[in-house]
Amino acid sequence: MPSWNQIGTAVVIAVGTLCATQVAIAAESGAYQLVGSYTHDFTRFDFANQKIVSGPLHGTMTVTQSSGGPFVVGESTVAVCVVYGKKSDAGMDLEAPCTQTDTSGDKLFTLSKRNVGDTDTGGGGDGRAQIIGGTGKYVGITGSCTYTADYLSDNRLVAINTCEWQTP
Repeated sequence: MPSWNQIGTAVVIAVGTLCATQVAIAAESGAYQLVGSYTHDFTRFDFANQKIVSGPLHGTMTVTQSSGGPFVVGESTVAVCVVYGKKSDAGMDLEAPCTQTDTSGDKLFTLSKRNVGDTDTGGGGDGRAQIIGGTGKYVGITGSCTYTADYLSDNRLVAINTCEWQTP
């Protein structure tokens, strides 16, 4: 028959293991802000009472604020996106799937959407982006961002994104 010390020790080990497991599988979350600077080469044309825009968007994004996690203040990524949208009397309907690659080669995938503003110099507007996963340290990450895009002369664009993320 086991002694009370042995039973107590077994209970302490079991509770400790359970707590450690819960911490190890607990979801992580946080927030970050980044500034992006891009160039674009859009094709624009009129089609059936709409203005169509499509083309590549390339640039860099730098984290300016972070609560931690995989997003480190001062770290930059290279972004490659394809923008496609249409503007009509009903408004803007724009989407941009993007892949951001950090210095270690890990990739973060986002899908930005905007239904206000335009893509002309002096234009832009507010939108939302979904974080839909990635590779390396971004595997399983999800979240959302709000952003403001400002279109500048010479096919340039700047954006500020404020994001919240989580992992399962």
